[in-house]
Amino acid sequence: MGRRRKRRKPQLLRAPRTLPTVFECPHCGAKALTVEINKKERNEKGEVKAIIRCGRCGLYAEMWVPEIFHPVDVYSKFLDAYLEGKIEYSFTKEEASISLSELASQEAGEEEGEEAVEGGEAGESREGAEKEDRVW
Repeated sequence: MGRRRKRRKPQLLRAPRTLPTVFECPHCGAKALTVEINKKERNEKGEVKAIIRCGRCGLYAEMWVPEIFHPVDVYSKFLDAYLEGKIEYSFTKEEASISLSELASQEAGEEEGEEAVEGGEAGESREGAEKEDRVW
């Protein structure tokens, strides 16, 4: 006498996790920083050249990293060096040379302009409400 055979439930296959390829820029905060590893260029220690670029602000840096590094590893090494001020970097876009004080004054000017427009609209709607009250 035999037993009934157990039916196996099919296992759900999960998609393998992938490492990110686009990162957050430490200068402008946009998620537009890419890391390219050029394995053809090597230095005397056997390290390869990594190029870090931001598509928004134009931040550009080059580093020598071990061959086994992935873009995520290069980004973390770059971020540490950037925050400590130990890495040389440049900006490829001309707009990136705007200082923080100029940027803050431009944003303040835009906010003042928006408030003036909002106040004008509110004043018009109040006048319309007063006219309706007089008619009734």
